[in-house]
Amino acid sequence: MNLPERSAQFPQQIESMFGAIAPRYDFLNRVLSFGQDIYWRKKAVAVLAPSKDGCYLDVATGTADLAIEIAKCRVRKVYGVDFCIPMLNLGMNKVKRKNRKDDIAFIAGCGEALPFADNLFDGTSVAFGLRNFSSPENGLKEMIRILKPKGRIVVLEFSMPENIFLKWIYKSYFDIILPIFGRMVSKHDSAYKYLPESVSHFPQRKEFAEMMEFAGFKQVGFQNLTFGIVTLYTGVKNDC
Repeated sequence: MNLPERSAQFPQQIESMFGAIAPRYDFLNRVLSFGQDIYWRKKAVAVLAPSKDGCYLDVATGTADLAIEIAKCRVRKVYGVDFCIPMLNLGMNKVKRKNRKDDIAFIAGCGEALPFADNLFDGTSVAFGLRNFSSPENGLKEMIRILKPKGRIVVLEFSMPENIFLKWIYKSYFDIILPIFGRMVSKHDSAYKYLPESVSHFPQRKEFAEMMEFAGFKQVGFQNLTFGIVTLYTGVKNDC
């Protein structure tokens, strides 16, 4: 599956959109997912299986919920990278409130050109972020580059249920209710209209797994979460 071609202005448009909705982002995540986003992150961290002496990178960290979940495993250090400064600022404030500022460091940067050396991290994660890259393929290649041999990646992304009846219900919610409620709360005209559109154009399950393999990941697998509205992907960097 080929992604629609994205303009040179796409990164700036995405950064502006997320900057605008940042103040209500966490609230909308909880409400629109019916609290399932908490479960999804916990499941991703369980699969990542962080080690206590390990160093981990959360790409497109946003307000740092996944980075905080990784830090709870008492790892050596977690780094969160994002190119949207308003989201990073909210993440930093959240980390301070939770007394995690010694555990998590933030860096402003692009997921397609990560500001880190090769073979540096024991694991990396990205939750609902790759859809928003100009080139998800380049983002995956960057993540495998910064991983140590045998390092693991976990990716959370929205997907469509495979059951026809559930898919109809979900599409009705996703295409109609979510954009209206999201617009009312976030005060942004298009952010929650962009969400279902971006999901419908993004490769899912086997197609995305193939994209991960093409980037160089081995032992690629995926599992459906919450009736298939989210998919959790995993992969490992070769040991050579």
